[in-house]
Amino acid sequence: MRLRRLLGEALIGAALVFTVNAYRARHIPAMAPALPPAWLGHAPALGRGQVVLVDFWASWCPFCRADQGTIQALARDYPTVIIATSSPPAAVARFARRHHWHTPVILDPHGSLARRYGANMLPTAVIVGAHGHIRAAVIGYATAAGLRIRLWWTQHAPSW
Repeated sequence: MRLRRLLGEALIGAALVFTVNAYRARHIPAMAPALPPAWLGHAPALGRGQVVLVDFWASWCPFCRADQGTIQALARDYPTVIIATSSPPAAVARFARRHHWHTPVILDPHGSLARRYGANMLPTAVIVGAHGHIRAAVIGYATAAGLRIRLWWTQHAPSW
């Protein structure tokens, strides 16, 4: 009986998390806007047959900084680009160097790219499918398992 109750509460909690995320992601467009050239590294092309993780990040955001271990781990398996939103280039470079980033970084000093993506909260992780459609978005801190499942699903589900 306790296990059934615990499982029920876990399912209700998961449904609540997914519902809140869906509400927060309501401004995310269907198609991914083009990315400008990367400031550090070489950004992957969107809509060219591969799944890409686009992570909106800011140097001043504690949740963004906490999220980067997850993002960098996923970048070993999936093409990934960091969009440094409203962050001074020196702070971005310092953080990237200190944490040994190997992902390309695009500077978005005034947040215009974030607005075009509908990323009105940070951090925001957007998964772009092989044909350039945005297939998933996680607003706020993301777990490695949650993002990995979404990336896998995007890669293996029927494409659109």
